[in-house]
Amino acid sequence: MNLMVEAWLPLEWGCWLGSPNRHTYTEGGNDKGLSKKEDLGIEKDFFKYHKNIIPDADSKEVLFSIDGSSNYELLIPKTVYPPREDSTLLIDSINDLKSPNGKALEIGCGSGIVSIALARNGWDVEALDINPFAVISTKENIRRIGFEKKICVREGGVGEDNFSIPKGVKLIVWNLPYLTPPDENEQRLEWIEEASMSDLADKSWGQRLVELLESEKEYLDPELLVILLQRKYPESPSKTIHWTNLGWSHRVLNYRWLFDEKLEVLAYWKPGLGTPVKKLKECESTMDEAKKLPEKGWQRVITEKQTGGRGRKKSSWESKNQDLLATWSIGKTILKTIDPGLLQVLIGSKIANILNQYCKWPNDIVNIRGEKIGGILIEMDSESDNLRIGLGINQYDNCVKGLKIAGWKEKTPGLNLDELFQIIDAELSSFLEHHPLLKYQCEETQNITDSWRNLSKLVSRGYSLKKNQKNSRIIKLKSSGELTITAEHKQENVQDIGSLEWLF
Repeated sequence: MNLMVEAWLPLEWGCWLGSPNRHTYTEGGNDKGLSKKEDLGIEKDFFKYHKNIIPDADSKEVLFSIDGSSNYELLIPKTVYPPREDSTLLIDSINDLKSPNGKALEIGCGSGIVSIALARNGWDVEALDINPFAVISTKENIRRIGFEKKICVREGGVGEDNFSIPKGVKLIVWNLPYLTPPDENEQRLEWIEEASMSDLADKSWGQRLVELLESEKEYLDPELLVILLQRKYPESPSKTIHWTNLGWSHRVLNYRWLFDEKLEVLAYWKPGLGTPVKKLKECESTMDEAKKLPEKGWQRVITEKQTGGRGRKKSSWESKNQDLLATWSIGKTILKTIDPGLLQVLIGSKIANILNQYCKWPNDIVNIRGEKIGGILIEMDSESDNLRIGLGINQYDNCVKGLKIAGWKEKTPGLNLDELFQIIDAELSSFLEHHPLLKYQCEETQNITDSWRNLSKLVSRGYSLKKNQKNSRIIKLKSSGELTITAEHKQENVQDIGSLEWLF
């Protein structure tokens, strides 16, 4: 079901009713003419009992609509974050999850609106907040709806002493505080409001969470999914790179522009969902070793030494110890959404971005001088339902058969082999792996855009190419992975790199 905030103002001020794009004002309250808290179903005893905690004058009522048909009135005390457009954005993503079941944890529950959405979708929820007013608010709001048995509420959160992730949690949800933290001389909110709305400057809330998860990874469910709402523009201190650098896959589930801010809902998980990497000391070729892997799940193999590596058109690939030599085996079903020609360009572009280098069409990773750092090879056959993605990346500069090659240490000297593999594994998993809770999304336009963005970096540096000894210019990248070029006022599509000569 689609949950949507329809109003949040003290009823004595009136209510804004409607979608975020269309608001109408109802004088004096809602369409029933209700203006007093007693009329909205709040027990008088509740305020009598909590009169020293939540003063009646400092509380607000929020009208919460489900599909525009059923309304719930939520208690919002002072200092508790009220449901807004970012709440609906997060809830929409929760509603899109596949086969929800098990235990979910909401951090920073506020009014409890997201926990209610989780419970309505079948989750058993543990809701946390460091704000005691939010704990009281959530308890009251779930009592009104009758979800006391589906949602457990307690005080606590990331950064609190002795806080840990409860056992058995399959889903973590957090609408991260994303406002830029104020400078020392700037005016601040009350500390409890600051904690619910502003990020941290020294170590962000998102970074604290992923570091906590890393410290407890032995006890986490291998299929754990973390869903966060983050501010993408202007970028808040909680950044996706904090997760990817620690080997977490990620996928954007939803986004929305609110005036000059872009908010994104992102999902994070560990690649493989518990399937370990097969690690070898030595083999002839990881492409051949990948054929021996199971065909289900996120399968990959890496070796320290390779004696018979190969490149395009059965050419040999010579490698040294400590080079990155790995192959991923994934289902051919991916080819329903992306052409293998574009797939290799896309992978090359993403890895080139990680290394702060360039992708030379279709599958080479090079430095600014055109010296080769690595390459991608995709193979498949009729004997398997999987295709194989092979990757070789040099670690250090070298010379092979009189040809100078480069290594990843040139631009990323701080990355060791294990760290680089972990980051690349997470990057490939982010757009190729199927998580049981996520609907698979593969957008052709976005894939072409991502690939072209890196390919065009070479062109923008002034590099050009020749085809059949004729100076040519690249026009675009097609969904098939082919290049469209123009030479002597004629356009043509190029499939084979053999006829092209890059001019560095």
